[in-house]
Amino acid sequence: MNTDGPVSVRRGLVLLTVPVGVAAAWAVAARLLPKGLPPGIVLQGLIYGAFYSLSAVGLVLIYRSSRVVNFAQAQLGLLGGTITALLATGHGLNFWLALLFGLFVAVVTGALTHMLVIHRLRRSSRLLVAVATIGLAQALTGVQGFLPRIFCGSLFGSCNISRGFTFPLTVTFSVRPVIFNGADVVTLVSVAVVLLILWAALRFTYWGQAMRGSAENRERAVLLGIRVFPIDVAVWVTAAVLSAVSLVLYVGVYGFSTLAGGAPTSGNDILIRVLAAAVIGGMESLPRTVLAALLLGVYDAGAIWTSANVPFVDATLVVIIVVALLLQHRRFTRSGDGLGVNWLTVRQFKPVPLVLRRLPEVRWTRRVAVLVALFLLIDAPHLLPAARVYLLAPLLIYGIVGLSLVVLSGWAGQISLGQFGLAGVGGAVTGFLYGFQSWNWLPAMVVGMLAAGAVAFLIGLPALRIRGPFLAVTTLAFAVAMYEYVLPPQWFPSFVAQSINRPTVFGHDLFGSDAGMYYLCLAVFALVALSLRSLRSSAAGRSLIATRDNELAAEAMALPTTRIRLTAFIVSGAIAGLAGTLFVMDQGGVFYASYSPDISILLFTMAVVGGLGSISGLVFGVVYIWGVQYLLPPNWGIVVSGLGVVILLLVMPEGLAGLANLARDGVLRRLAVHRDLDVPELVAPDTGRPPPEEAELVAQAAMGGLVG
Repeated sequence: MNTDGPVSVRRGLVLLTVPVGVAAAWAVAARLLPKGLPPGIVLQGLIYGAFYSLSAVGLVLIYRSSRVVNFAQAQLGLLGGTITALLATGHGLNFWLALLFGLFVAVVTGALTHMLVIHRLRRSSRLLVAVATIGLAQALTGVQGFLPRIFCGSLFGSCNISRGFTFPLTVTFSVRPVIFNGADVVTLVSVAVVLLILWAALRFTYWGQAMRGSAENRERAVLLGIRVFPIDVAVWVTAAVLSAVSLVLYVGVYGFSTLAGGAPTSGNDILIRVLAAAVIGGMESLPRTVLAALLLGVYDAGAIWTSANVPFVDATLVVIIVVALLLQHRRFTRSGDGLGVNWLTVRQFKPVPLVLRRLPEVRWTRRVAVLVALFLLIDAPHLLPAARVYLLAPLLIYGIVGLSLVVLSGWAGQISLGQFGLAGVGGAVTGFLYGFQSWNWLPAMVVGMLAAGAVAFLIGLPALRIRGPFLAVTTLAFAVAMYEYVLPPQWFPSFVAQSINRPTVFGHDLFGSDAGMYYLCLAVFALVALSLRSLRSSAAGRSLIATRDNELAAEAMALPTTRIRLTAFIVSGAIAGLAGTLFVMDQGGVFYASYSPDISILLFTMAVVGGLGSISGLVFGVVYIWGVQYLLPPNWGIVVSGLGVVILLLVMPEGLAGLANLARDGVLRRLAVHRDLDVPELVAPDTGRPPPEEAELVAQAAMGGLVG
């Protein structure tokens, strides 16, 4: 049966209705908005959307080919775009030579990213690969921070980066009420040409046809003789080049000074727009993705023209993303069925075997370790310099947020990149009740916890209908909305308390000092950790793990999986809200700069590095991430933390807790051999065979029996 006719008719109807719908929407907006929507504002919005569209198309290409939501899409071209800008604007190198070198760097970045990381994780869950891209984004951002020192330092000589590119077209014209120049025209023409070339390559070349076939059915493509590996490399290279071109055009329009130490296209607000466009496009349709990016750009320009309230746009994007996900939930559910709900191989670490636990060496080692840990925790304010004591309480608060991620990500299998935004909810509600309404601090903290749990419940509702890593997109949008719109005092001054006193207990100022706040946070951290340990060993905890590992089997056992997952969201949100209430007390108010989405991403990184399946592993993550942040220079800290995530996912998905347990088991094996004990629990991991020492003893015993 020939279906070309109906398909052609549908495409014709779409081509007819889209411009009519856009024109109608423009007419309605021009009539309803206080200042209207002049043509110049629409054209300016199209320029904004052009930047978004290139990165969004690259993101969709990667998702179509490998079902990976690439959170490092903007950073793939970060190195190439920044080098182009530094060479052309700083050293006055010919623009085309600088661009050629920058694109070569982008090609190398995309190819190495796939070959060294993505390809090595090809048998892993797609959710795990999405987490790896988060680490890659951090590492590439950190490396980009070194580029100005390299290209404007002693190696290449000093440079002047105040000027922008000199594009070949030098015209100036006005479209009411905006004045445009040649850079704006070059941007629109360049984006149109790049997208047209990409469309032609996808439709008429072997590479494009092979990529589409691989995206639709990877196994069938392999059977047909398509070499999938080079196709995947080409996709990542294309995405990196699109990201680099977007950055170069951005610098050409707005100047290199807008980088301010980090590329504008690497900001979370830009990433959210790129993700929103890709989600509206269903993560598959390139034309719809480009159209969505352009409309989002017009939305931005219209908001700036109407009220100069760009944060309001950031706040509404979370609603746009959720609505787009829910309207297309069947498509995203189908695409997410094969992603692997058990996104991280969380090994359940076994306790020390009973036969070894009774040995004096083990008993005394554990006692000494506990005593040393207690001494360090209790005496920490006296061991550190007085000027550093203020760092202790926030460190524990971040650890409490990490515990909430253990519940949501480690036990429920959901990626959250906005957990500190939930802490902002708890802190803001507590500050409002305690600072503005004169509530007692304990009831205010309880209400703050409940408010954060309720918001987490609402955020988790889309996750009940959509599989895959799309909750990460929603939670990141939520974190951006909290940071840009809800928590800044200029938008809600009667809600955000910027100055409150630390609470007292029966008139005593127990928490007035930094040491007092540290001991309060330490007690809360210990209480939450012990409570979660009890939860994990309870029937509810086992049901949660069963739902994460195999939801269909859990439903077959009559487990209420929907209620279990929603409970995980609520518990996780309440714990994050509790951390937020402590944070607002410690800081003496709600300061929105402390709730940057970067903090939420760093906290997720901390939990992954430590080991999401282990409460004790979180301690390793806290020490590692915040240790490198405080001990290393800023760029080095970002690079080390991002690379730590990638390396651990490649070699040890269980995190530092897994490494610690492997080291512990190795010591226990040697102790068992030394004591001539048979400990079946200590077989070598993943082999089912005894470790080498025990295998040698077994062989000797067998030979002795044969000789006898």
